[in-house]
Amino acid sequence: MRPSPVHPARVYRRGGIHDPVLRRGYEACRRATRARGDIEYAVSLLLPPPLRIATWALYGAGVTVDCLADTTQPSDTEDAGRAERLEAWISAFDADLRDGRSTDPVRQALIHTMLTWNLPPGFMHTQFEQLRLDVQGRQFTTWQEWRRYNSLVTTPFVLRAASLMMRVAGLSAEPEAIASGVPEAAVASQRAADAIILTDALVDLSEDLADGHVPLPQEALDEAGVRRADLLDRRSTPAFEELVRRLADRARGWLDRTPVPPVLHPAIGIALGAYTDLYRLRLRAAADAPAALLHRRPALPDGARLRVLLPARARAALAWSLFPFPVRPCPPPEPAGPPAGLAGAGEVRSVTAEGRSLAAEARSLAAERRPVVPPAPHPSGARPPRLPAGAVPRHVAIVMDGNGRWATARGLPRTEGHRAGADALVDVVHGALEIGLKYLTVYAFSTENWKRPADELHGLMQEIPRQLHRITDDTKPLDVRVRWAGLRSRLPADVIEALVEAEQSTRDRTGLTLTVCLNYGGRAEITAAAAHLAQEVVSGRIDPASVSEHVFARHLHVPELPDVDLLLRTGGDQRTSNFLPWQATYAELLFLDTPWPEVDRRDLWSAIEQYARRTRRYGSIPRIPAQARPADRG
Repeated sequence: MRPSPVHPARVYRRGGIHDPVLRRGYEACRRATRARGDIEYAVSLLLPPPLRIATWALYGAGVTVDCLADTTQPSDTEDAGRAERLEAWISAFDADLRDGRSTDPVRQALIHTMLTWNLPPGFMHTQFEQLRLDVQGRQFTTWQEWRRYNSLVTTPFVLRAASLMMRVAGLSAEPEAIASGVPEAAVASQRAADAIILTDALVDLSEDLADGHVPLPQEALDEAGVRRADLLDRRSTPAFEELVRRLADRARGWLDRTPVPPVLHPAIGIALGAYTDLYRLRLRAAADAPAALLHRRPALPDGARLRVLLPARARAALAWSLFPFPVRPCPPPEPAGPPAGLAGAGEVRSVTAEGRSLAAEARSLAAERRPVVPPAPHPSGARPPRLPAGAVPRHVAIVMDGNGRWATARGLPRTEGHRAGADALVDVVHGALEIGLKYLTVYAFSTENWKRPADELHGLMQEIPRQLHRITDDTKPLDVRVRWAGLRSRLPADVIEALVEAEQSTRDRTGLTLTVCLNYGGRAEITAAAAHLAQEVVSGRIDPASVSEHVFARHLHVPELPDVDLLLRTGGDQRTSNFLPWQATYAELLFLDTPWPEVDRRDLWSAIEQYARRTRRYGSIPRIPAQARPADRG
């Protein structure tokens, strides 16, 4: 039986998906779900559009990655090539998730779903772990090993899906709360997961055998007297056929003892009931023709499918009409608003009429601007190192420390150290452009620096506009976009004007984003974001249950600033000094004894080379052998 006609454009419109690029990602997931998950796709049609497209993204992305890992290329050595492709996709997903966006349509749809429904960052890794074992072949010696694996990998995924269903029904519950507060629900979820996994092992047996894998525990084969070699040779025996019937009965028994939780919306209960009924049909199809499992995936009889789905569709439609409730996922990330300087750095960012006028003026100026010029070479003739693709960090943050001490050691006023530090920054910016860095953030002046002597503060405030002008000079414009992170309070009007002008005049440049942290404090940034978020909650614009890391990050000074990959501090001290605590949570740290005025682009390149030799795990472990890192350059 073919699924009922689906009009994707209507579904996406009702689900709040209007961006055409995002729609393409969801559509790719929908087609993957329909092609591979006939039961999952049919049941998804019983759900309202927002939840329907979420299930397409979660299931379709898994199918997409599974197919990527299962496709063998001529260059593959056994499973090595597939494993590397899988790890590359997972690594790209992790990086994209940290950034909140992706250029890959499927990953973008998956990330959008996770942010919309406030799913935790590690949610998909339970499915990724299962895919990793698929590449290697799920080889279990005993039933105990098989169940332990499911409890570690599969059950958390099932519990997370259950919490998503409960959230749709207006209840807020996390998997950990379900497992501890409702232990019978955790047991039922474990049993349901075991039933689904065992069913899939039977119906996908021919595909696994084609890859040289037997997905059943060796203990099950030994109990039935089935030889692994016979299965790999696709030889059916009476013992094998009896094994299939016995395992089908076991999986069916698990499903029969898994009731639908009564707390769910009736339509959700109908969808889950249809899901388990269709899996029972799948088990019956496997048990009716066990020998065929060695050669093909069994299809469900159309008549039996109709008898499950037609009444389920009618009952679900009636339930949604009788018991409507607002499906209120967390609002998806919005495009970044006007630059901090336009709307007020560290203050509430809203697109006002004034902001729109300034943006229009900036675009008009950009149209008349001269083409950007390449960075000037270093006087020594030094060139940036050649690093493997992906070895250059995306975002480097620098604490430019040691200016005053450098000047004092030379008998100069401290202001001379800041002037020399400005020269160093200009050279580092040129070097960042040369090596292809996309984001550079510098700590120019902290909220604690107001404690310094008045004459030094006066010199600093005079130096900042000059420093900005050297970078944004329209006579020799570099491909650098300037951003400002910090607070307006206490800054002189001419400094604020210089920051606003730098942001306006460079907003169309795409080479390097230079974020100047001026009058900045990390705790102050987080406090301001929390206060703004609290206002959103009190006003009813944000549901407290929908607050996530990405929702919070949208209220930081520069919301689109990605996580810091490498945090570098000069001047000999080894602390981060309240610098980007939110963005630098997983940053690699590097401390130099060299004072900032003596630093140039070669020091930046050397730091990036050291970064390239490090292995970043984000709490995980390397899944494939690390590739050769660039050697030290003396």
